[in-house]
Amino acid sequence: MSRKYRGGRRLVALTAIASAMTLIAACTASPSSTTSNGKTVLKVAYGSQFVFLTPQLAIKWWGTVAHEFEKAHPNVTVQFVPIPGGYPDIVNKMSLLFRTPSTAPDVAELPAGQMGEWVSSGFLLPVNKYLSTASYWNQIPKSVQNETLINGKYYGVNHGENTNALWYNMPMFRKAGLPVPWHPKTWADVLAAAATIHAKLPSVTPLWLAGGSAGGTIAIQYNGGNLLAGSTNSTIYDAKTGKWVVDSPGLRETLQFYKTLAQKHLSASVSELLNPNAVDGLPGLLAKDNTAIAVGANFYAESWVKSTCGPCWLQAPKIMGVTKLPTINGQGAGYASVLGGWELSIGAQSAHPQLAWDFIQTAQQQTNMIDASNWGGWVPPSNVANSAAAFVNYAPPYQKFFAALLPASQEEPNTSPFTVWGTGFNNATGAIIQNPNISIDAAVNVMKNYVTTQLGADKVETIG
Repeated sequence: MSRKYRGGRRLVALTAIASAMTLIAACTASPSSTTSNGKTVLKVAYGSQFVFLTPQLAIKWWGTVAHEFEKAHPNVTVQFVPIPGGYPDIVNKMSLLFRTPSTAPDVAELPAGQMGEWVSSGFLLPVNKYLSTASYWNQIPKSVQNETLINGKYYGVNHGENTNALWYNMPMFRKAGLPVPWHPKTWADVLAAAATIHAKLPSVTPLWLAGGSAGGTIAIQYNGGNLLAGSTNSTIYDAKTGKWVVDSPGLRETLQFYKTLAQKHLSASVSELLNPNAVDGLPGLLAKDNTAIAVGANFYAESWVKSTCGPCWLQAPKIMGVTKLPTINGQGAGYASVLGGWELSIGAQSAHPQLAWDFIQTAQQQTNMIDASNWGGWVPPSNVANSAAAFVNYAPPYQKFFAALLPASQEEPNTSPFTVWGTGFNNATGAIIQNPNISIDAAVNVMKNYVTTQLGADKVETIG
């Protein structure tokens, strides 16, 4: 769901974990909506270790927002519910909190891909009536707005986005005789460059593209989902039929790309690609100077700056170039990028929805929005904020490049069965990574069988 294994993804010290657990215990100890001195309590749940680049930055950002909010609302106390662990831990813990009125948060930081599950369970409040007071709302691209749009209603506002492209090692390209700057126009161009790297620099990984189910469905937005978005048919969910696509030309093209990498030894080892922390660990791998090309997100750049150091790599701008991931034949916009957003939502059981919205408005003030993106490894959703110097100059030259991808980037479905479809997709890519000789038909069947078993034959379809 930034760094994004997505947000913060580094391992944290045991002291930080212990501190987070202590905070959780303190925050969830009392179900009361008022304090002993009569102040209203506003509960705010967020991912304490995963969403921002470091736990310390998460504490700093949320603390700043709470201070500003309480200053404007002196009769309210913000009670944080920090959720430690990775993406699955956040999803599971948040679901448990929502199920009980006494623990349900008033405000929750949620991954866009899981919104449908919480909406279908009645856990989130529509925010349509509040949006007219959000000055930034019309500055946000439709695709980003739509991440929280379910059945005609919006269930939150975007907190920050990831966009994706191709990272490439410029010194390696020069050694291999490849052009710098590099602007591939098709998938064939990308594969040709990887093959040249393999032939000229056999000790490095030509092209990094993880897969498999270990990293969860959030990994799709940083890996194969971007290929699918640039295929000849990128449909995942057919809104006209209400069915999930389990076989299509686009899926087959995407799986063939994985197969080509595996068969021609153009990617990393199986153990590396199927590692649950593969996406999160990629900034560190690139800094080790052993990977030539990687499909990846904007958060790598924000990981390398001195204020974050996840890890520090101040030389990165001289080594790592970025270029758009082309569509398969250069069709459409000519490039593809999948969005990966985190949203701020109001709990349906909140006794203080207006206060919850006021808190979100404080969080979405431009300075806070930019700080969240710089420290969370995102692109600000507002086209005003993402062009501001405070963002663009945080990790130059990368911020401006990735912000420019935002308007044409594609959102993933947010209806609840997406997790099932995504697991099926991951199972198929994992099957190819483990067995390069598997046929595309067989890989498609891995996906088809899983999704059909989970959702029913009447909920899936093939696009010819």
